[in-house]
This record gives sequence, structure tokens and C-alpha cells, in this order.
Amino acid sequence: MSGVKAAILVEPRRIELREAQTPQPSSGGIVVRVRAALTDGTDLKAWRRGHPQMPMPTPFGHEFSGDVAAVGEGVSKFAAGDAVMSVHSAPCGECFWCRHSQEELCESVMSTKILGAYAEYIEVPRHIVERNCFIKPADLPYASAAFLEPLACVVHSLDVLNAQTASTVAILGDGGFGLMHAALLANAGLRVLLVGRREERLAIGERFGAALAINARENGVREGILSATQGRGADALVECTGQQEVWESAPDLVRRGGTVSFFGGLPSSTRVSFLAARMHYDEVRLISPFHFTPRAVRHAYELLAGGSFDPQPLITATVGLAGIEDVFLRLDSGEGIKFAVEP
Repeated sequence: MSGVKAAILVEPRRIELREAQTPQPSSGGIVVRVRAALTDGTDLKAWRRGHPQMPMPTPFGHEFSGDVAAVGEGVSKFAAGDAVMSVHSAPCGECFWCRHSQEELCESVMSTKILGAYAEYIEVPRHIVERNCFIKPADLPYASAAFLEPLACVVHSLDVLNAQTASTVAILGDGGFGLMHAALLANAGLRVLLVGRREERLAIGERFGAALAINARENGVREGILSATQGRGADALVECTGQQEVWESAPDLVRRGGTVSFFGGLPSSTRVSFLAARMHYDEVRLISPFHFTPRAVRHAYELLAGGSFDPQPLITATVGLAGIEDVFLRLDSGEGIKFAVEP
């Protein structure tokens, strides 16, 4: 069958819907008819200015769920018609990093990832099918199931943070990732201080369990965090804005012996600076989680499938594939958190 639709990022700020051949499953792989694909910050950055890992023209989109349309030779885990939820990558399990329990840093995890969820069909290869693809529960909406990938990133982020000695965690940024961090930390019994710039997003954070929402447009961030922590600073902080000036201010917002986690990425050539005294004399620890592990994917699946985390408040609107260009214009203007594209 031919004539299926796929969104192609032709150049920055230009998306075309093109006809493509329906993908065929490779050995051990499956083809998924996409039922929901979510927008995310990486796709927005690529749309705005390109991305080093997405040479244009390129299919894009990587947060998805759908129904199995075809299975490749040797697949027994899934059958045609199964509703599934998947991430877009998996480690090889054999390289140096995989053997040393750092699967998120696998030497091939980025080069073998899949893109193209903004389409009617996507092929999922063997290495992902075997480790990071799951049956979708019947009562879980497809759009919620598509949160598997971003939620796995947050689960891995909190695994790296390992906030066992923390009681108060500050989150800088009220986008989708900041709000997911707030939800999972609050669910774990931690006191969450959420910093953002949009009242409607901060309200979602409070709905997710944040103890205090600080509007950075109206209040001093440092003053607000110090006031809420008896002048010490937060026990831990998660930076979710991906802005250089916020990275550089973050170590001043945690207490002596605190931890700063830089979740929001910066362009690879960016240099940042901090006061050395905070690191040395105050033992402020700096960490920066990347991607996710299969363990994190499994945990994210359990959170979604078991109903422990409901991501629906993060979905601003649902559109068809033909509306994808308008969606990125809306995101570029600051409207919305995440949009669900239903091909």
C-alpha cells in the first residue's frame, strides 16, 4: 500500500506533508499505525533552527503510541491489532557503557533511534521492540500512552538525582518536563517548589502536588526559595528551562551540601560558569542526567499503566496531521504545553 502521509521538516520553520510508502517491518520489528504523537521541546528546537541529529529534510516526532499494523519475522511479543506504546530508542546491551550499567550512554543509542512519529505509520526495529515497547492497557488513552518517552526521561532524571536526603526540591521551569518532575517528586512525598512564568502552568503544578508555586515574572526567585527554606536554600534543584543564565544562577539556590541537576540541555558549544567556592567549600554537587535507561522506561510504563500519573492536564489540544504546522507556530508563540497529533 502506498500514499500514506508523513510530516517532513524540510527546513527550519517549514513542514510539508508528503506521501510515502507504508513502512515494512524488518526482522524482529513491527510497524505501528500511529494513533497519537506528542510535540516536545526537541522537535520545537529543530523546527526553529534545525538540529545536528536531524539533517533536513527529515521525518520527525518521537513520542507516540498506536496499533500494530504488521509484524516482522520472529516477532512473538506482539501481533497485528495490538495497541502498543513505545519509546524511540534502546541501548545495544553490549558496548562498554551498557556493560557498566550506563545504558543511557550506549555508543549506538542515538544513531539507532527512530524518528517520524508525525506520520500515519512508523517502523519500530528489533532492538526497541525487544526492550522498550509494551502493550497499551485498554483503558489508557493513546495520547497518555505517548507520554512513555518523556516520562522515562523524568524517571531517569530522578534516579540520577537520588534525592534520598532531600525534603525540599526546587524545580526551575513550568514546561512539560518541569511539571512532570513536580508530579513525580510530589508523589514520592517530597516538598516541591515550582518556579515558572505562566500562571496557568503553575496552577497545573499545584494540581500535581507542588507545595509552592513561584511566578518569576512577579517575584524574586532566590528570595522566594530562601524564604520557603528558612534561608538555607533547597535541598535539591532541577533545572528544566535549558537557558544559560538559569544554569548559572542555579547553584546559588540550593543549601550547603545540596544538589543541582541540569535536566534542561544547552547548545553543545555553550560554556557556563559558577563560583568555585559553592562547589568546594559548600559541597554543592552538580549533575546532568541524559536520556533514559530500559529500567526507567519500564517504571514510566508502570506509572502510566497503573494510573499513578495522569498526563492529560499537559495536553493543550488535539489536532490532525494536517494541523501540525499550525501547532508549531502556536508553540513558537508560547501557547500551550504539549499538543497531541492524531494522524
